[in-house]
Amino acid sequence: MHIIETDNLNLRTDLVIEYEGDYENNEVLEDDLVITTTKVDNFKYTTIAFSDITDKDNFLNVQNVFIKELKKYLDIQKNDKFLIIGLGNKNSTPDSLGPATLDNILVTGHLYLLGDIDSNYSHVCKFMPSVTGETGIETIKVLKSVIKESGANKVIVIDSLKASKVERLNKIIQITNSGIHPGSGINNNRGEVSEKTMNASIVAIGVPTVVDVKTIVEDILKEEVTLKENLIVTPTNIDFIIQKLGLLIGNGINISLHKDFKRQNNY
Repeated sequence: MHIIETDNLNLRTDLVIEYEGDYENNEVLEDDLVITTTKVDNFKYTTIAFSDITDKDNFLNVQNVFIKELKKYLDIQKNDKFLIIGLGNKNSTPDSLGPATLDNILVTGHLYLLGDIDSNYSHVCKFMPSVTGETGIETIKVLKSVIKESGANKVIVIDSLKASKVERLNKIIQITNSGIHPGSGINNNRGEVSEKTMNASIVAIGVPTVVDVKTIVEDILKEEVTLKENLIVTPTNIDFIIQKLGLLIGNGINISLHKDFKRQNNY
């Protein structure tokens, strides 16, 4: 009998590690709302840091900033076809940011099949590939096929991240045009989702929804430590936070892509 060693396999998640380098620009909008940006190897990273989105006013403030920053990445043209991809596992709450966002995305691609529609609405499709541990198919292979068949030239990918610092847990939204590496946050890389590999412009959006125990201990002790077993943890209110983040990012994408999209009042 052939024995497969599963101790080091992570089958239920495709968490991505957040960018944790130094930032070049720092724009303080309010005491608890800060935008930082940097460029690394011709790629741009924007991080929106906030203290709270559970309050409606804070939610709308962060959403408005997110829309403004996202539009800088999209460069929308008349004949663009967008594909919104929600990475992650809907059955694992910390890893369900992608699927939760897709629940709020306005799809118009099927309407374009019937003929031209109002020019104030972009051509948008959405897709949830799930995770390799559930499908048995590598995520990157699924995405290549879907992007090709959809004819999308611009792709927005949403995924959960692993926090590099405890203070960033559920407190930042990161946007980048560098692409994304599903599974990299838990040393389980599923391949690169980038313009180079997908033959389409890629904008990745992520929020750190988990942190490992090693990071927590090092944040407390202010020094590096070695742990026998390093667990990944998430806050107790993660269900509520994922719901709000999915709504915020989904609304932000809709408003960015569709000029006539009406802001949702379902906070």
